[in-house]
Amino acid sequence: MKNFFGQFASRWCLIALLLVSFSSIAIADQVIYIDVAHYIPEDSQFGVEVKGNKWISVADPDAIGGKAFGGPGDSNYTADGGDPFLVAEPYLIIKFPVDVRAGESTADGKTWIPWARMRLPADQNSFYWQVSTDKTNWKPEIITNANRWNDDAQNGTNVWYWQDNVTGNDGGIPADMAVGVNYLRVGVRESNPDTHPLIDVACFRNDGGKPTYEDAIASGVPVEPAGKLAASWCAIKGQ
Repeated sequence: MKNFFGQFASRWCLIALLLVSFSSIAIADQVIYIDVAHYIPEDSQFGVEVKGNKWISVADPDAIGGKAFGGPGDSNYTADGGDPFLVAEPYLIIKFPVDVRAGESTADGKTWIPWARMRLPADQNSFYWQVSTDKTNWKPEIITNANRWNDDAQNGTNVWYWQDNVTGNDGGIPADMAVGVNYLRVGVRESNPDTHPLIDVACFRNDGGKPTYEDAIASGVPVEPAGKLAASWCAIKGQ
């Protein structure tokens, strides 16, 4: 009888451990790194001058993947109508490399913080961001300072750093992320013909953590533009 109860208790302990494990999986947080170099050419305005600015890429040995992106030009984002407006042009559209898992969306109570890895040679210091599930309906619908990456304290530092939605940007909002496929749209805001801000990687996460260079490299996200042979940050940095 004693052996029976011992086996019974052991089985219930095992069941309890399994339930805890499944529960942990269900509420696990999610971190997604997005390489800007993987923009979708047919949906983006790369290399096309729009309202005084044009997205370009430049070789940068300190950029993740070796490429940095910026939109040199006249910094006249007010040509879009100024704040608020619906789309910041020119823009790049990048597909999230993985889907947002069930239970991890904004509707599930998760808070998604948008981060960008940026370098600011001078005082021009910001980009706009929006997200979408279909590349048509973008959130937030209206662009304001609430959905920009911007921190005046970083002006002229000219080193790569991680910028979130609120540091140096009071009133910044989190991203409204849906389960499944998502897209990121990055639009030029402040710029200059020579000292425009640069971006290489974005990171959207709901775990309350801060992205790092090491974690980005370890994520193994593909880094070649769509339609080309994909490599990974791990492979590139290991060469």
